[in-house]
Amino acid sequence: MQIIHSEREYTGKASVLALGMFDGVHIGHAALIRRAHDIAADMGADCVVCTFDRHPLAVLHPERAPAQLSTLEERCAKFARLGADYALVRPFTLEVAREDARKYLASLVKAMRAVAVVVGENHRFGYHGQGDARLIGEMSATMDFAAVIVPPVYEQGELVSSTLIRRLLREGQSARAQKLLDIDAAR
Repeated sequence: MQIIHSEREYTGKASVLALGMFDGVHIGHAALIRRAHDIAADMGADCVVCTFDRHPLAVLHPERAPAQLSTLEERCAKFARLGADYALVRPFTLEVAREDARKYLASLVKAMRAVAVVVGENHRFGYHGQGDARLIGEMSATMDFAAVIVPPVYEQGELVSSTLIRRLLREGQSARAQKLLDIDAAR
């Protein structure tokens, strides 16, 4: 897998984009990235996982930023194991935070020659999180890419999320947290 830091560095063919922060790369993230990989394989495209170098709160509200569940290197290693051809790791800055959601998505889709965009139901992006799965669906019709919304993954009746994993770790339930982070066992 190749790691790039700007859309300008992308030299691949058409792409299928998996968008998200992917902190920890848990079993819910794995389901989304595997889906993007499968679609890319079917379409003869590259699977590109798009993420940021740090959690957005680390820039916007450092005092509220959650502890990271994994390093960027660990996240990228998991992306590769899940079949990504590229990881687009953009620096998260105040300028990025102020970017209009429509403009951000249109620019990303165009630069990456995206034929599909894969996100989780709860994914938010753009200025004040104005972009969501609904917006991606709307824009897919006019920009000629497929919008793929992946349903959430539940374990023991709870939504699998980085927030849940952090809570489990705080509560001393490290075995359950590790189970949720084990992307290889989640097949």
